[in-house]
Amino acid sequence: MRRINDNPPARSPDRPIDSAPLPWFVAHVKPRQEKALADDCLRFGIEYYLPMMIKITRRKDNNKPRKSVLPLFAGYLSFAGTRETHTRLYATGRVARILEIRNQKKFIAELGQVYSLLEKGVPLEPCTLSFAEGDEVCIEAGPLRGIRGVITTVRDQDRLILTVEWLGRAMTTIDAAMVKPVHVSG
Repeated sequence: MRRINDNPPARSPDRPIDSAPLPWFVAHVKPRQEKALADDCLRFGIEYYLPMMIKITRRKDNNKPRKSVLPLFAGYLSFAGTRETHTRLYATGRVARILEIRNQKKFIAELGQVYSLLEKGVPLEPCTLSFAEGDEVCIEAGPLRGIRGVITTVRDQDRLILTVEWLGRAMTTIDAAMVKPVHVSG
């Protein structure tokens, strides 16, 4: 494990995302290779962005806090480059595949927002909540707040179709951010 100060910089060179002269790509890296690939990018002079967060956990033996610097998007590193850049990154043995970004403008805007928020000190962390058909959920916001239902369809991870017994087995489409899973204790 690296010390906090031994981590590569999140962005190299340190400039706004939209100022990259080459197109952006995303490297899907092998497990736990994000920071090592960032080190390789630094050595090769490849422009990259690896947003990171600090995670604090407690040690089991003495309950002292332990700080870790982890990638915000585990398994991925964004870089600007050419096909020659791809060859250099594959040669490191750390890259599983390289994803081409078809909508550069949208990607740059989204990545730029992440960069801007982290530069301002806004804490971000990945959202790991996902839903599946059959999950029982409780609506947390809106006019149906407090109502429980069962997910019958997951359109995508943002929109759910919910069957609500209370409404006479009616089905409604709801924003996933408005519900939380119901944990049934057994």
